[in-house]
Amino acid sequence: MSEKEERFHGMSSLPDAQKEAIIKNEYCAEVHTWGLVLSLIHAVIIFLPPLFLLFVYGIFPGWATVGKAFASVAAIAGPYWFIEPVSYFLILGVGGTYISFLAGNISNMRLPVSAVAQEVAGVREGSPEGEIIGGIGISVSQVMLTVAVLAGAIVVTLIIDALPKSVKGAFDFLLPCLWGAIFGQFALRAPQYAIVVLIVGIPLVMFAGLPTWTLIPLMVFGLAVLAIILFKNGIWVPKK
Repeated sequence: MSEKEERFHGMSSLPDAQKEAIIKNEYCAEVHTWGLVLSLIHAVIIFLPPLFLLFVYGIFPGWATVGKAFASVAAIAGPYWFIEPVSYFLILGVGGTYISFLAGNISNMRLPVSAVAQEVAGVREGSPEGEIIGGIGISVSQVMLTVAVLAGAIVVTLIIDALPKSVKGAFDFLLPCLWGAIFGQFALRAPQYAIVVLIVGIPLVMFAGLPTWTLIPLMVFGLAVLAIILFKNGIWVPKK
């Protein structure tokens, strides 16, 4: 068994066309139906607390205040509403994208879980098998997170309160550590691309002085285009 076959040992032997047809006609159709319905329900639930304050207590800050608050949030988070679904889609998949953007904790929970699940199962990101495995991993992570949050609310809070400030400060590095682990996971597959990412990414982040929201699309789409060019020209990655 070659290194590639060993890495992707979980891939189905069905023809690609048949797998794509199953995903498109049987899986994605159902996922989109439930995903849209649950997303709309979620959108309604989000407005219940302010509606409760409005109709029960008559509290309303005025449309001008609401507009200013929305503009302040949109100025910072707005670009991510478009960037993150596109950037994360290949790893999260269709079902995983719906769950992740409804449940949250994408970068520090859903994305690593989906990537690791596909790695362990031996399937390729963006493939029909990856779609299923990633969705299962994200679904299980949500169940486990619910249990963990309940336990954390009861136990972990007491423990964290007792920790010294120096230890609490270490939690600030949790998210960078997770991103570093994901980078390392994919760097092992193609070290040459990892080197390019570091050469391009470090100066871009530290010295370019660009707004934070521009860094993700520049890195994701710019390096994706570079990878395609190198692949088509047979540089580093063989054409076969």
